[in-house]
Amino acid sequence: MRIRVDVESARAFGAYVRMLRENARGTGRGKTLRQLARETGIAPSVLSRGERGLQDLRQPEYIARLAPHLGVRPSVLRRVALAITGDDVEQLRPTRTGDETAGLPARSASRVLWAKLHQELESLHSAPPESLEALLSYIEFLVARGRTAARPAEGNR
Repeated sequence: MRIRVDVESARAFGAYVRMLRENARGTGRGKTLRQLARETGIAPSVLSRGERGLQDLRQPEYIARLAPHLGVRPSVLRRVALAITGDDVEQLRPTRTGDETAGLPARSASRVLWAKLHQELESLHSAPPESLEALLSYIEFLVARGRTAARPAEGNR
């Protein structure tokens, strides 16, 4: 069985990776494609095709290699890979000419994820109360689990 690749999403993710790589303010610090290839062990041709959307960089092994060198946690990069669209990339593009990083938000991954979360929340306006109650219960569970994970174990104090 062959999985159909969403070309538009692959292209959007590739453009996002390029923006992170060229971002002079982040860990990418304006790296060249060849520098990133050396650091990650991913062939420059693969990165180039991926940034242009001709090859899918959303594969787990690519994300795991790219994330630390682009200043993004792998979990965040995976979420962006699932959520990003071409419209998101357009909103993240630099706004001033001459300075390729001028309009790029310092935390662009967070911006993409918050935009998606806001979009999903907007769609809940017409949801039945039972769905909202179930969602709220799940959020409370996640918050409680996060608090438990943040506390040191009894024996480690």
